[in-house]
Amino acid sequence: MRIIVSVIFIALALPALSQKGAEQTLVLSNGSRLSGIIVNDSSGNYLLKLSAPQVISVPGYWVSSVERMSKTQYRYSQRSGYYLRFGLSMLLGKSDESGSNMLSISLSNGYKFRNGLMIGIGTGIEEMTMPLLPVYSEFHYHPFNSHVSPFIFLKTGYAFSLTGDEENDYWYDYSRESKGGFLLNAGAGILLQTWDKVGINIALGYRFQQVSVTENSSWSRSSYATEYVTRFNRLELQLGFVFR
Repeated sequence: MRIIVSVIFIALALPALSQKGAEQTLVLSNGSRLSGIIVNDSSGNYLLKLSAPQVISVPGYWVSSVERMSKTQYRYSQRSGYYLRFGLSMLLGKSDESGSNMLSISLSNGYKFRNGLMIGIGTGIEEMTMPLLPVYSEFHYHPFNSHVSPFIFLKTGYAFSLTGDEENDYWYDYSRESKGGFLLNAGAGILLQTWDKVGINIALGYRFQQVSVTENSSWSRSSYATEYVTRFNRLELQLGFVFR
């Protein structure tokens, strides 16, 4: 737990160390804005290299002011494209079947749209009385294009048990079958855009997970099956890295 808290503090400090003012915005007299790199501003004209890239000539009397902007903020937040997310989560809670803290590792990829919506699929590994392999779809929404971007998220899917069936033919023809179940994860967080193509997200959310164990036993001509269902409700503290 102390390691995760330390990493979060380091992540919060990185944006302040990584900002570079490489691009500028020309604010025209009519209120329009042009963003890019100023190549030359002599002779009463501004030569502006746009992100396309191309170079245009802007008469000086069109420009009312020049504003410096963050290269990381502009390029990262405005573009769409594929992403890869690696996450490490601590599931906090307590029950009779398991300890108070559980660790979850996840890996997902998907596509980010210009309107701030991110849609993807993912998997991972975790332990909830049995090792589980979750497979899920995820949705993230970033309402603002900013260097520190708040977001909300939703994950839903199914977690498969990695525990094999147990059999004992000597003792009442006993067998034990472990199954996973439905999963749901929702919450909110912030994305810190520390580098041009890498961001760090910190989130807090709610996690629901269902697992079940079925015990089958037969004795003489009688047989029976008993199913034990466990539902976990956990508070999730998440730290992730987003690559684009």
